[in-house]
Amino acid sequence: MSEVLQTNSQSVSKMNPLVKLINIFTDPASVFNNLREHPDWLIPVLLIMLMSVTTILTTTDLQIKAQKDFIYNSELFSEDKKDDMIDGLENQGFVMKKIVPIVGVVFEIFITYAIAAAAFMIFGNFIFGGSTTFKQNFALYSWGAVIGVIETIVKLPLILSKGSLEVYTSLALLMDASESKTVLFQILNVFDIFSLWKIVVWSIGFSVIYKFSKGKAYTAVITLYAIYAVFAIGIAQLVGGFIN
Repeated sequence: MSEVLQTNSQSVSKMNPLVKLINIFTDPASVFNNLREHPDWLIPVLLIMLMSVTTILTTTDLQIKAQKDFIYNSELFSEDKKDDMIDGLENQGFVMKKIVPIVGVVFEIFITYAIAAAAFMIFGNFIFGGSTTFKQNFALYSWGAVIGVIETIVKLPLILSKGSLEVYTSLALLMDASESKTVLFQILNVFDIFSLWKIVVWSIGFSVIYKFSKGKAYTAVITLYAIYAVFAIGIAQLVGGFIN
């Protein structure tokens, strides 16, 4: 029996990485069919890291400005403390301004992807009764996240031209940006076109890798995204409560 399974696995040849990068946008099911037997994740992770580092290097001044605005408007710190923190931001050296954020985003990507893969595995293996490995789930999440490359290509020029990190591609566009800290704005922002695209791709992958029906796959992925959204909005409201 084990020989038969091994033969079936070997009969599926590994897809070329470039073909995978194209197909994740045009035919994601073919990518995940291949990942089921050959769960690689390095290429998409490196690509996302590259886009993240590019964003950091091109928006450093905007990020510092956003941090300064947060400090100015925060009720957590005394005025003297605020002045010290602002001075620290304005006098950062190259390492703190560029290198530390890049190292931070690398760790953040690995930690985020590992947590997401574990969440996929908990839902797929234990709640819905499927059977996959952590590596398959990590590959599933990583390749679905490649949609973020298009998101960066679209949003980064808008951020730079606008001179603000507050660029939205969601239903939050129906509201004024000055209301970004309200619950309604943040709920509408959950319905971001790129986030929805990722949900579709992850759901296709979930269905293929677990051999679930599309309905079961979409239920799992949408439920996980809803849990994440509630948590993210809750944190945003908690932090926002300390800002004037």
